[in-house]
Amino acid sequence: MSRWVRGIAQGEGRIHALRVKTLLIEPFGGLAGDMFLAALLDLGEEAFGLSELTSLAEALVPGEARLALNTVTRASLTASHLAVTTPESAHPPHRHLAELEARIEGLTIEGFGAREKSRALTVLRRIAEAEGRVHGIAPERVHFHEVGAVDTLIDVCGATLALARLGVEQVWSSAPYVGGGTVVCAHGTMPVPAPGTAELLRDVPQRFGPGGERVTPTGAALLVGFVDRFLEEQAPTDFCARALGYGAGTREPHEGPPNLVRVQLGDAEAGLEPRGVPSRAHDVVLMEFQVDDATGEELGFLREALEGAGALDVWTSACQMKKGRPGVVVAFLARPQTKEALLEVAFAHSSTLGIRCTGVERRELPRHELEVELEGERVRVKVSERGGVRELSPEYEDLARVARSSGRSIRALAEQARELARSARSAPGRAGGSAASRSALDRRSSG
Repeated sequence: MSRWVRGIAQGEGRIHALRVKTLLIEPFGGLAGDMFLAALLDLGEEAFGLSELTSLAEALVPGEARLALNTVTRASLTASHLAVTTPESAHPPHRHLAELEARIEGLTIEGFGAREKSRALTVLRRIAEAEGRVHGIAPERVHFHEVGAVDTLIDVCGATLALARLGVEQVWSSAPYVGGGTVVCAHGTMPVPAPGTAELLRDVPQRFGPGGERVTPTGAALLVGFVDRFLEEQAPTDFCARALGYGAGTREPHEGPPNLVRVQLGDAEAGLEPRGVPSRAHDVVLMEFQVDDATGEELGFLREALEGAGALDVWTSACQMKKGRPGVVVAFLARPQTKEALLEVAFAHSSTLGIRCTGVERRELPRHELEVELEGERVRVKVSERGGVRELSPEYEDLARVARSSGRSIRALAEQARELARSARSAPGRAGGSAASRSALDRRSSG
């Protein structure tokens, strides 16, 4: 399916915003990296298949990886099972984070650009940070043990590539089934979930039961790194599935649900909010520090790294430091679950020796997103409402891309995007993505 529903319609008391490609993960029997990949392959989408995953594995470990995708049955359900093996799989060496990061940063494969590298690196760093907290050492000193083999790199990078090639714009998940009892790992017999996995799943709803370990550290890190929203008990009412896939784990436990994960690829409304909803309060963390020896280029790189690791907002301001030296305050906001990852990024890419962290409340106005077309390219427009006045803010990155390809100014493109967004909103009673609304947008964007 090459084109998904887009557009906007007005309904009774609600705003029906742009419908975007949504991936719903259901780890009803557990989750591991290879299970998630198998489920994504089981979707049967042309954009991501075994050939794309094989090309990625070849780029990561040339001539070493072997991939086998087979159909299996678990509790009368048919699913895909993915076996990723390398010469290291049986006896993985003790790798450090820097070695794994270097392999990802060195990737040169189509569709795996800077954004995808940042997502994959963040997942790996989260694993290292969780293990570091458990063992009381720095993330850089963590031996990855079972999760350090090259096949785990393929799991993480493969899942990242899949979401990019499938065009997934938001990810939802139900509470993962983590199992129960104990598990034997490199450090001895541990409770389920294993300590590292438990650290990763902080603030994430979980389901417990028999059947041993069901969620691995890699599976937990992928959930925390990718999921935008963990669902309550009830399924979302605005989600429409277009494809389903089942991924199976290797182990077949005799107790508990089958060792499976289901994924559904479909569309749902982005940023759906009731009309007139008051601002919502969210607990976030404000982190800030001062430096007096950073160049403008270094500060720019730091901002990009923080945003790539999940910062909600990053800004700088001038300040006066000790002995009258001019300096810069670097400040950024984060959700609690991304705090540790962002701290590591800030320490790694600045000279600061300390970072102040303060819990604050952030009030957010209801907002959603529209999509218009300019010069044949997609431009997203954020829509918010303040005191009865609707504000339209085209995405700068989209405008810049169109400006580079068309030669037109960003200011002119921004105004046209706002005009198209107003036109889309003025069409009463239209369903998102109707042919009439699309043709109107296409006609107006031609000149």
